Amino acid sequence: MFNRNKPVWVYRNLKHGRKTRPLFSVMQNGKVVRRVHRILLADVRFVVREAGRQKVLQEGRKNVHAFVVGKIVGSAMGIDRNDKGFPVRVLYNPYNDANFVALNTTGQLAFPVHTARVVLINEQGISAAYVD
Repeated sequence: MFNRNKPVWVYRNLKHGRKTRPLFSVMQNGKVVRRVHRILLADVRFVVREAGRQKVLQEGRKNVHAFVVGKIVGSAMGIDRNDKGFPVRVLYNPYNDANFVALNTTGQLAFPVHTARVVLINEQGISAAYVD
């Protein structure tokens, strides 16, 4: 089990998820404690391990090196019932950027994102509110 008072590290599980219904692994203390299709986090940091990113660029093969770190906040069911998320869409592509980035309203990359007050991760990707 996991401790709700401690932060968790969330990453997309490429081995078990599908494109239509991605699966996300939730780690705490270096161990995967659960796998979920959606999760709501608060007090979030976006972490990219640069050594892992460089390995992706050299080998052309993805590995786990980018995480959304935060505290679990109850259930995300009520928020995304109608496929609605938070106003800021967040993406990460190791081939294009060294950080997670926010999209503007026209869908173009706007600015690097390092923290957010709240983040929803679900089938539509990552959405955030109150980003920095």
